Amino acid sequence: MMMIVAPLVLCFYGSVDALSVASRARRDALQNISAIGGVFTSSSIFLPQASQAATPLPLQSSSGASVRIEELGSGLDLLSPPKSMASEVYYPSSMVDTKWRVQRVVTSVEGNLDQSALAWKLLGGSDERAFTSKLTEVYEADFIAAPEGMKDATYTFEGKTLQSAILDRSLELSNRIGIDKGSILLDAPNNSIEYTRNKNEGPVNLTVVSRKIEPPTESGFGSDEVYRILSSAGGIFAGSNVYRCARVRRRFRRGFDESTGKRILDGLEIVTTHRVMDGVAGIERPTSTSKTRLRYTQ
Repeated sequence: MMMIVAPLVLCFYGSVDALSVASRARRDALQNISAIGGVFTSSSIFLPQASQAATPLPLQSSSGASVRIEELGSGLDLLSPPKSMASEVYYPSSMVDTKWRVQRVVTSVEGNLDQSALAWKLLGGSDERAFTSKLTEVYEADFIAAPEGMKDATYTFEGKTLQSAILDRSLELSNRIGIDKGSILLDAPNNSIEYTRNKNEGPVNLTVVSRKIEPPTESGFGSDEVYRILSSAGGIFAGSNVYRCARVRRRFRRGFDESTGKRILDGLEIVTTHRVMDGVAGIERPTSTSKTRLRYTQ
């Protein structure tokens, strides 16, 4: 059986123009890859996908409508994501106009370690010891008031209607990676942010293609975001860009520092990685899971 599967898998991983493969072959390959998972290195995680690949084949669904791919179960189309989703992740209004010190500690990693480590780095991780040795990562973060016209930016707390706060994503990324904030390209309308860590690694584009939120309440709040990551394939394919997928779920609870009486925010972050085939991510089956404990203090 392996003599039949191996050539097919190599075809998908070695081909730069994965979009030119027939739909049925792609689906069969995805099933075969899922069956033998865990044998690929970090240079080929989430299945390499050329950033300048050929135009997708004009397939048709059973209803006759043109689609790029179908019958992939719970897969999420990263290239044509749903149009409707929350505009941002909302935080309590009390977090505005205050400098926050963030402490992050990776508490556990399951599944493919290479894939989890790469996703952690692409999403903003810097010092590898914070991932491999559970070293506490410390940086500063700021929050700004959500624009008045932003959808669903208000919430009710203790009978009052309040304007949510949103994270300054550019500043957080700048402080974590150690690059100039002005070099980071933020495209808020398209939920995208792009940065370059150094010339050797090339640009990294992080785009949120799915977002669900739980607005601030007395019991806490949270978010569930799926990121489409476009970056270098690495290794011998370093000159080509590939799509990767990471799902980031966070849940926060508010409290007070017992010694200072100031507000604190404790959180849990769960990041899962997912294989990508023809721009479709297999959300149902993560290839790795990492958990991080967060604490925001004033």
